Amino acid sequence: MPQKKKTGLFLCRCGTNVADFINLDKVEEWAKHKDEISFIETHNLLCSPDGKQFVEDIVKKNSPDNIVVAACSPKMHQKTFEEAAGNAGLNMAMVLMANIREQCAWVTKGVEAATEKSKVLIQAALKRSELSEELFKQSIECSTDVVVIGGGIAGIEAALMIADAGRKVTIIEKEISLGGKVIKTEEIGPSMECAPCVLAPRLSEITENENIQVIANAEVQEVLGFFGNFTVRAKQKKRYVDDSCIGCEACFDVCPVSVKNDFHLGLGDRKAVYTLFPGSVPAEAIIDEEACLYLKDKSCDACIEACPFDSIDFSDQDKNLEFSAGAVVLATGFDNADISGLDNLGYSLIDDVYTMQEFDRIVSSNGPYAGTLQLKNGGMPSSAAIINCAGSLSEEGLPYCSGICCMTALKAANLIRHQAPEAKIYNIHDRIVLNGVDQHNFFEKEKQDGTEFIRSANLQAVQVKKENGRISVSGEDFETLNVDMVILSTGMKAAADNQIFAEMLHLDLDNLGFYKADHTVLHTTGTSSDGVYSAGSCSSPCSTGDAVTRAQACAGDILAKLVPGRKIDLEILTSVIDSELCAGCRLCISVCPYNAISYESQDGASIVNEAICRGCGTCAAACPSNAITAKHFTDKQIYAELGGLINE
Repeated sequence: MPQKKKTGLFLCRCGTNVADFINLDKVEEWAKHKDEISFIETHNLLCSPDGKQFVEDIVKKNSPDNIVVAACSPKMHQKTFEEAAGNAGLNMAMVLMANIREQCAWVTKGVEAATEKSKVLIQAALKRSELSEELFKQSIECSTDVVVIGGGIAGIEAALMIADAGRKVTIIEKEISLGGKVIKTEEIGPSMECAPCVLAPRLSEITENENIQVIANAEVQEVLGFFGNFTVRAKQKKRYVDDSCIGCEACFDVCPVSVKNDFHLGLGDRKAVYTLFPGSVPAEAIIDEEACLYLKDKSCDACIEACPFDSIDFSDQDKNLEFSAGAVVLATGFDNADISGLDNLGYSLIDDVYTMQEFDRIVSSNGPYAGTLQLKNGGMPSSAAIINCAGSLSEEGLPYCSGICCMTALKAANLIRHQAPEAKIYNIHDRIVLNGVDQHNFFEKEKQDGTEFIRSANLQAVQVKKENGRISVSGEDFETLNVDMVILSTGMKAAADNQIFAEMLHLDLDNLGFYKADHTVLHTTGTSSDGVYSAGSCSSPCSTGDAVTRAQACAGDILAKLVPGRKIDLEILTSVIDSELCAGCRLCISVCPYNAISYESQDGASIVNEAICRGCGTCAAACPSNAITAKHFTDKQIYAELGGLINE
């Protein structure tokens, strides 16, 4: 017969939070008649420094096998009392709590009823404590290197901050160069700072930082592992130009092939050999294998002759690469809302009706017209209508407000006025959403400078048509406007890549497709997978400034947790599989949200990787042969606790 455990009971008055609602004297008197309780101690505030020392001293004095602390929620102070008892030599798993504050004192009417209920909760904890088994912390060595997926401004900022702290960083970017969407715009509102000028020094720092390597024109194939020990596999596609290229553009002039330029959103052309923009990182050009005449039929090799560095390499091949990292930062950006189906706005049907992104390319110094504002016929517009919420706040498009499009619309008016000071500019909106004093002041300045703000309660009814050689814009509640140009301010939606990485990394997405935060207040840049972070707009629409701030938050959290020489503590309350009972059905593998279980064919049983397991217990609940045990939450322990509730 097993020896009876020596159990101690601590009662906390919690100031007046418990003492005013529960008669602890009666609880103590009741407890004295419990054979399983060896000693009872009461304190005014156990979580205070004095209270923690009190617990430690009493445990040292009495040497119990386990203790039950009747106090507040375990979420608040379970670790507090585990640490205090641990200092006295008691294993953390031998400390259980009965929540007599939130679950009793604060919700039960009447002192007598609350007192009786507290006895039941304590009894349940006592019964469970009899079956407690010791648990021990485990830790592992970790890598302090970081992989950043995405090379926009958020990915760049995260990489620089981490690398400046002495860590090795790999940026994996699917485009041929870094820069993301910021490099495609001319100015950033409301400060109207030159976007390429903001980014250019950061790109230069990336190039010069020996702790950063850039893998562009690459796609992530697989991410394995866990916080502290990830393996990231990627395929880098061939460029046909080696890294001796400095982007001098000598080959551009001799290339006879021109195709539509995706970087300019189809508004301009590029050659079959090209870079995204002057000063791009990496600097080397790339050859479009679908357009290149040499790769088609070897009918042209002009680029080979023109290159002063012998950088052209038509034998280039794709490369499979592998990187180790302690953390992964997702900086995969956003997609622009698709308005191609909204015929009432005239987009793609009428010349000089542009999305905001296309307008940005038109006025950008690195754009197809070298920054010159112009209509399709080459003329300067004398009037323009900017339509807010194009494709947003509607069933046909985005059902939400992105929160930044109004600022972008104000910026567009400002950019038009720079080049056409006399132009008449109309801003058609349902509401104006501004963030902070600077944006509000910018809005007031736009009104003073002459932008006419027209409120329409039904933007979905706005019609854009071509009439008498001009564009007409009409609505239910404003007079028809005749303008030369229409700019559609569109919202931000979750990038298509989010779904890919969510499946690859077992991440939760919200109902809009953005990465769900680990905690919406305390850890907004963390994801549902420990060690995987979301920087920038991949977790929700945000401004450029906010994207940078989120990236800095990711970097700070990583630097605080991945410290050279420091080990990472693993989850203690993991699941364990009894290979003798396991039937090999692999149901546990299919339900595990952390991909922590694998099948060992040699043993014919599943096995838990305790470094990845987070102790959610899903596998234990699903196992048909009861082969899986969730540590500290075994069936016997739970049944004992329930029995204590029922049979007090």
